[in-house]
Amino acid sequence: MEEIKQQQREQSDLADQIRHPARPVRGSLGKLTLATFLGYAFLTYGVFFYALLVAKVFIPPMVIEASLILLAAIVLATRWRYAPYVGAVVALLTLYDPIFQPHDLYVFTHPGQSNYEFSLILLVVAFGLVSLGTCVYAIIGRYRKQGAEPRLPRFTTVSLSGFAGLVVGMILLSVLVTIVPQTSIESSSPDGQPVVHMTATTFAQNIVLVPKGKSLLVVNDSSVDHILQNGAWDASGSAHPQGESGAPALHNVNITSESKTIGPFPAAGIYHIYCTLHPGMNLTIVVQ
Repeated sequence: MEEIKQQQREQSDLADQIRHPARPVRGSLGKLTLATFLGYAFLTYGVFFYALLVAKVFIPPMVIEASLILLAAIVLATRWRYAPYVGAVVALLTLYDPIFQPHDLYVFTHPGQSNYEFSLILLVVAFGLVSLGTCVYAIIGRYRKQGAEPRLPRFTTVSLSGFAGLVVGMILLSVLVTIVPQTSIESSSPDGQPVVHMTATTFAQNIVLVPKGKSLLVVNDSSVDHILQNGAWDASGSAHPQGESGAPALHNVNITSESKTIGPFPAAGIYHIYCTLHPGMNLTIVVQ
């Protein structure tokens, strides 16, 4: 009799397990994938707010990308069997912009001109690559083990440590480049014409000397638009357009990935021009 009751209890427990299967415990690979996606989303939002609050530029696609990454993290948290596929697609789509967008390419090749921006974008790319890698490894592992969640490979700790060291080293290098004065920017062209270079958000030098009667060559080293006008930004971030006697009149002069000649400057004096798109981007021209 007792044996029959025991068999009935076991059959009842088995039926409950079939109706309500226990959720599998998240493995180390699942935890790493979820953590990297959350960091990826957080950093992407960070870049968006940096552009909005510091550079005064609103970038809607970045909000969409960050929201997609956050949504992918939520899907991964459900442990749905196809979640790694969703994560891999989202990571692949959202990585294209921070890696190949022209402005970001300029930041990567000129780390000393915007250290904070360089560090943020670099961290976004790093977290995105790790997110993509973990999803791809999970997909391959599930395929090989016929649906079972794969474990992290033995070399994961060493690989992640080396990758983190590389990222930190690049950030420290950008800080060093920022601290050490750069002397490679020429102040005149081969024919003696004064030259000033523009980065993505500022003039490489904020004061330039121009001989009386000469013109000034303005070179845009980035692919970011700049619109130049007579006047200046003040310390509070307000623009003050103002024509100056003896200075060439500039009215919304657009410069994109090219150079523009301003002048000539017929009279000695101190003149000011600024970029209407980037607060604080001022240039003082001393003509003598």
